[in-house]
Amino acid sequence: MKQIIGYIEYDYMSIKSGILYMIAVFEAITLVFATRSGAGAVGYMLFAALILAGTTFGAAKQAVPFTSLVPGNILQKVLGRYLSGVLCVILCTLLGMTTAGVVKLAGHDNGKMELPVLSGLVGITLLFLAVQNVMLYLLIPYLGVQFTSLVRMVPGFILFFFVMNINNTEIMSAILQYGDVLGFILLGIGAASIAAAVFVSCLIIRNRDNE
Repeated sequence: MKQIIGYIEYDYMSIKSGILYMIAVFEAITLVFATRSGAGAVGYMLFAALILAGTTFGAAKQAVPFTSLVPGNILQKVLGRYLSGVLCVILCTLLGMTTAGVVKLAGHDNGKMELPVLSGLVGITLLFLAVQNVMLYLLIPYLGVQFTSLVRMVPGFILFFFVMNINNTEIMSAILQYGDVLGFILLGIGAASIAAAVFVSCLIIRNRDNE
């Protein structure tokens, strides 16, 4: 467990120089979304979570000689990276909810924050995080730093466009129609996808090391 926490700390240290600036920019834009929709504010911050989680791969790409010296087995390193992403999702969800709440208290009617929608959004984000990390573990050794930056933006922007059309999607309509059940099912799917992605990522690294 100590090694896993160490990798989470390493991920934070690798991006800390720019993370506060990025969060400040995302938070400023979230304020605009929060005046229209509380769910939209949370959704935008979840987009930010994917971008922040992917940034750790870019930092690691530039520091491969150092990261290879950090103690720990493959599972510990992969778990540390995924837990860093999950922490980004939790942090950004809380920031989005707080921003939406403050804006509502300021007098803007940004709608009711439905628990099923919130659960569904977090679940979908975890699913995107799993896909993003597997894709980066698979491709990053063969990509340059600049192209890596482009590739890691793809899942985040797909999620962004999904969230921006949240009121027009059948998925969110179904979540509201069927109450907590579907929202928590999506959350469960997201959590299961993270577990599966950890396993797949370990296989990718082991197979690559044996080549």
